[in-house]
Amino acid sequence: MTELAGLKSPRIFPAIDLRGGRCVRLVRGARDAEIHYGDDPILVATRWKSEGACCLHVIDLGAALGEADSTASVLEIAAAVKLPIQVGGGIRDENRVLDLLRGGASRVIIGTRAFRDPEFLRRCVESHGPERVMVSVDCEGERVKISGWEEESPLGIEEALRMVEGAGASRVLVTATDRDGTLSGPRTDLVRRVLDASSLLVVAAGGIGSLEHIESLLSLAHPRLEGVVVGRALYDGRVRLRDALKLTGEV
Repeated sequence: MTELAGLKSPRIFPAIDLRGGRCVRLVRGARDAEIHYGDDPILVATRWKSEGACCLHVIDLGAALGEADSTASVLEIAAAVKLPIQVGGGIRDENRVLDLLRGGASRVIIGTRAFRDPEFLRRCVESHGPERVMVSVDCEGERVKISGWEEESPLGIEEALRMVEGAGASRVLVTATDRDGTLSGPRTDLVRRVLDASSLLVVAAGGIGSLEHIESLLSLAHPRLEGVVVGRALYDGRVRLRDALKLTGEV
């Protein structure tokens, strides 16, 4: 399988969010604001592949929220589509990291545990390499959110970025939590801030509701913008995947 690091950048990451094995979206990450999009994540994954996706972004929302995990579904997706996928949500121990990477994930995304225990992040990077470990920097105001976005960490954005770099990681997923699932537009200011304040590769997420929103991020024209996550807009039909892929030259 082609690894994510070997793909053209920037790229579009179609999102598949899982809760109890179902495909859902949460508005602003709120556990009681779920939109249900289907009970067959394999069908969704193969649809995105058939429409030209070169990679997928898979999040286990249940695990992130302390509910039952959807690991089996994640691994089934990896086996079915044979595409590079980055996987996040509730990854808080080294065994889970190992299981996901051995099971077919190209990259894991670590959030809460990374900020509570930087040495854990350092060990993961040392064991698996910076290409296979990503850190989720989830922001609404000035502090990074953790625990399924239900708590604020004591770390400010720049402090969090320095910690990520210090642990040897090379890329972050930057999510505007107040925009996620709202279709109201991305926080280009937040993405630019992270790019300017660090040496990290960045994947941007949160708020995409149109092709123009994707273009607003791509217009940053930054060499370290690795991609854009698109979720609800695809499921609601506001963005056709092939049209999004054309913006990045993937089709």
